[in-house]
Amino acid sequence: CHFGAVLHPLPRLLGCETRLGGVVGAFHPPRVRADTLARALCAKPVARRRPSMVLRSRSLLLGLFAIAGAPLRADGFVFAVDFGSQYFKAAVVAPGKPFEVVHNTHSKRKTPTAVSFNEKVRAFGDDAIASAAKGMPKTPMYFPLELGRNLTGMSGDDLAWLPKNFYPYKLGVNDSGSLRFEMGDDSVTVEEAAAHVLSFLKGLAQDAADGQSVSESVLTVPSRATFGQRRALLAAAKIAGLPRAQLLHETSAAALQRSLDLDLSGANGTANESLVMFYNMGALHVECCVVRYTGASHMSKPTVAMDVLGCGHSSELGGHHVDMKIAQKMLEAFQAKFPKLADGINSSVRSLKKLEREAMSAKHVLSANKEVLYRVESLYDDRDFSQQVKREEFEEWNTDIFAAFKAPIETALAIAKVTLDDVDTVEMIGGGWRIPRVQSLVAEHLREQRAAAAPELSLSQHVNGDEAMATGAAFYGANSSASFRTKKVYFTDATPHAYALELRPLNLTQPHEEGWFKSLEIFPSGSKLRARKTVKVTVDFDLKASILENGNPILNWDLEGLHEAATGKYVNLTTPLVSLKLELDSSGVVQMTSATAIFDENVTVEVDVPLPKPGANVSGANASSANASSANASADGASAAEGAAPTEEGAAGEEAEGDGEKAATDESPAGDSARTGEPQGSPANETGAGAAANGTGKVFKTKVKKRKVSLSIQENFPGILPRPLSEDEIAHAVGRLRLMDRGDAEVKKIDAAKNALEAFIYESRDKLNDDEFCLKVSSEEERGKVSEALMAMEDWFYEDEAKNADAKLLEEKLRSLQGLVFPIRRRAFELEQRPNMPELIEKVKEYVNSTLAYVEKNMTWVTAADREGVENLTTQFVQWYTNVTEQQEKLDLTAEPAYTVQEVKVKLQKMQSEAQRLTKIRKIDPMPYSSDYGKYGGYGKWDDPKMRAYYEAMMKNFSRNGTNYSDFFKNFSNFSGFNRGNDSDYMRSFYEHAAGNFSEQANGSDVGASANEVDRSEL
Repeated sequence: CHFGAVLHPLPRLLGCETRLGGVVGAFHPPRVRADTLARALCAKPVARRRPSMVLRSRSLLLGLFAIAGAPLRADGFVFAVDFGSQYFKAAVVAPGKPFEVVHNTHSKRKTPTAVSFNEKVRAFGDDAIASAAKGMPKTPMYFPLELGRNLTGMSGDDLAWLPKNFYPYKLGVNDSGSLRFEMGDDSVTVEEAAAHVLSFLKGLAQDAADGQSVSESVLTVPSRATFGQRRALLAAAKIAGLPRAQLLHETSAAALQRSLDLDLSGANGTANESLVMFYNMGALHVECCVVRYTGASHMSKPTVAMDVLGCGHSSELGGHHVDMKIAQKMLEAFQAKFPKLADGINSSVRSLKKLEREAMSAKHVLSANKEVLYRVESLYDDRDFSQQVKREEFEEWNTDIFAAFKAPIETALAIAKVTLDDVDTVEMIGGGWRIPRVQSLVAEHLREQRAAAAPELSLSQHVNGDEAMATGAAFYGANSSASFRTKKVYFTDATPHAYALELRPLNLTQPHEEGWFKSLEIFPSGSKLRARKTVKVTVDFDLKASILENGNPILNWDLEGLHEAATGKYVNLTTPLVSLKLELDSSGVVQMTSATAIFDENVTVEVDVPLPKPGANVSGANASSANASSANASADGASAAEGAAPTEEGAAGEEAEGDGEKAATDESPAGDSARTGEPQGSPANETGAGAAANGTGKVFKTKVKKRKVSLSIQENFPGILPRPLSEDEIAHAVGRLRLMDRGDAEVKKIDAAKNALEAFIYESRDKLNDDEFCLKVSSEEERGKVSEALMAMEDWFYEDEAKNADAKLLEEKLRSLQGLVFPIRRRAFELEQRPNMPELIEKVKEYVNSTLAYVEKNMTWVTAADREGVENLTTQFVQWYTNVTEQQEKLDLTAEPAYTVQEVKVKLQKMQSEAQRLTKIRKIDPMPYSSDYGKYGGYGKWDDPKMRAYYEAMMKNFSRNGTNYSDFFKNFSNFSGFNRGNDSDYMRSFYEHAAGNFSEQANGSDVGASANEVDRSEL
């Protein structure tokens, strides 16, 4: 047992449950209950596991329960992150469980988006915020919108996106064109900073999900996010080790969450369609989206189809912009009150962070009250600062910020091609919408812009404005996965960006038309995500494909292998048709999924054709005319095919035409295809000796075979900034992250070892000096030796060796002290616990005796041998205990005990468990052979292993006895030991049944040799 643990006397309980004959009943031996004894006799006390983090959430909505399917591993879960500028929230859904919102280590449902590199161990969230004042340049925060930001032409202070005096970051630009935080000799890119936060959150989610691993991940982004921003966040997810990461627009995620509550079935007078405007105000931006919900059905069940029609954005309005305005006004007020301290406080990051923190608090108070006392103790130079702030002043300070509220609304309505009169509901979401002035401005704008006869639109909050993005993203992951079964919702979203494709020769040394260049728009603004398009051109040289986003180049693809195939293996064929398949994937990223060159090769094949009927007169001239007509028709078909327009796939719905370049309309399968020429040969050949008997003949025809060559697709970004991180850069970032993870783990392990060693020193010293049992079982000399060792170890803590010690050395130091202290504490524990043993022994003996009496009286099917085994255990224990207690009485208290409390409890546990085992023995009534038990069924059945030996002996005796059935059992005793091993009621019943059947067969059968042979074979 744990040293110092106390075994309390067993309480008197009523009884325990047991199974008698397979039926649950109540067994009530007097005084002692078996399960209580089991707990009291445990080898060591059982402590409740206290998890570092738990999952708590409200019950979301109907349809949010996920059931695992085959493709998802049993231990995997969907992980969704609302990666906001100020806070991030996460939700998980595991097989068979409802959606859950992850709590952090401080039991909060949202965590500040911050990571600190100030100390040896990284800090995240609230812990990072607390350390920001000590080293703001090493504490990135409010950076998600900086992922993939175009920094072309920027340097120095131009790179800052937050007030420089409040956030004195040292910023630079990485080789990839992304933002970099300079931290002395080291630096961290914005992708790495995001990866550290995501990795931390991944660990929280896995701990909360009982150690399961992430199988799919979804991250939210603003819908205006560019190609570079999306690729940067996906790179951060890859560095963090998030599998199968995909992106989802944040407002669309909240709208998806809202769809689960809507009833658009049209039943009972409900509407079949609803147009909703979502106003999402975050920390650094505002996004407004118009969403149309339509009633639909899935597998004959009503559901909702959701379509995002358009979104508008503004970076001028946000909750943190308001915070900084308040903090700046309070800084100016302090400087006016203390002019001599004006310059000093402006350079004190600690004081400025105090102002910012109090500004956030004041904003929340003013959302519910008309005034607030802004107060900061010891703001700077031990000076307290306080000032009364009224809501009117607050709104006046932020007039220029609040003026940007309506731009996103107007943009969203214009893109969606609707008016406010068409809108049915307005939903307010995000962390900043609670500001009263924002609500009043939005409500007033809705009243002014709607028709006078239209009903007034109220601002609704049907979803949790802070968590709807995270839970909606989790539902999106489960809804789009084949691994979960959820309420299906049809969901479509669009991109606000326009994408064009440019094609030019890759290698100018390869033969090509001078000035050859093709340009076409593949995905115009408003294209649906998951749209696909196929672009086809006819060239025989390698290509360079460039993608432009809103007119700006973002990536290139080098398409190689075409010229090599055209000048090598397929040199004798015509110019190939090149098919380029592009996709705007679910994350809003343009990808080229395949590039294929298709060569047409004319091949001659022999085919069967029907012959003319006998007597038909087909002249050579007529046959030649028919052949000529066939050839002309074929040629016309080929020409039509060559002149067809380009095609596309997916939702875009427009034709992608390469500046008049001819392209094929269809992509033929890999097998034999398509255009057929005229038959080769004369009618004489068709009716000659080669004709088949069934009326067919052989002819030769020309077919076109499609020879496909897959082209190499190499992605590159020459002269394009910012560009996504390369695979080598990602691998380097992963290595740095894993190195920091191991370093953090080692530091935490060292700290834990130091704490354990220090705690053991203080605890042992108290025990040796104050514990009466330790004083009784140890000599003065022994205690002095231990005290000296404890003192020496305490002094060692202040030496350089201890400061630089690793966990292994600290654990060795702890074990050396335990070797001196544990013998004393072990003897003290035994001395303390021995007096409790007689009472415990009596209780167990009483339980065993009462159990034996009960079994003997009420469970007669339990054999005497079983009961005697339990009685023998009790007798042996009493003899052993009497012997060791006599030995213990002769020993000095400072000597090692003759027995331990643990030994007594183990033996008592054995007695108790054996007695309890008797109560679980079932009664099995004998069953006659005539039933179907065991599936014997008749002779020759080998289903039951217990009957194998019997059948073998039976067949041997049968063969020896020949046809005399009546003598069958006379020689059955030749089977050695048969009667001794098969004398149960069941087997006796079987023997009687078998003997009777054999007698009847012997009396009623013919004695002829042939009949006997037949019966023997059947047997």
